[in-house]
Amino acid sequence: MFARELDRRSRANGWDVLSNAAHPGATKTNLQVTGPTHGASGSRARLVGWVNAASYRIPGLWQEVDGGILPAWFAATSPEAVSDGYYGPGGFGELTGPAKAARVPGKALDEGDAERLWLVSTRLTGVFG
Repeated sequence: MFARELDRRSRANGWDVLSNAAHPGATKTNLQVTGPTHGASGSRARLVGWVNAASYRIPGLWQEVDGGILPAWFAATSPEAVSDGYYGPGGFGELTGPAKAARVPGKALDEGDAERLWLVSTRLTGVFG
């Protein structure tokens, strides 16, 4: 959402900034352990750990970090990456595979929310403020 708003503002103000975004799909990182549980312990942490360990064994469902970084690498370096583009893994459900154009989540298309996110971000950081 922020990348799309940056792109819109860049075009409107002649900043000549190409802004796009990417997602890693289902990539094995510590986020699957720390993200959902935020370091919590107990039954929820054990359940998340068990589900992750079991699902890691399903071929093609998860990828290693060196595969998960490919969409971001494509977005940042490829001459084929476009302004306002969104990239992710090209395999089933955008979970794994080589980088390709990805489906932008519907909620990320709300221009009013994007503008509010921009304004809050600039206020909190003091950038463009």
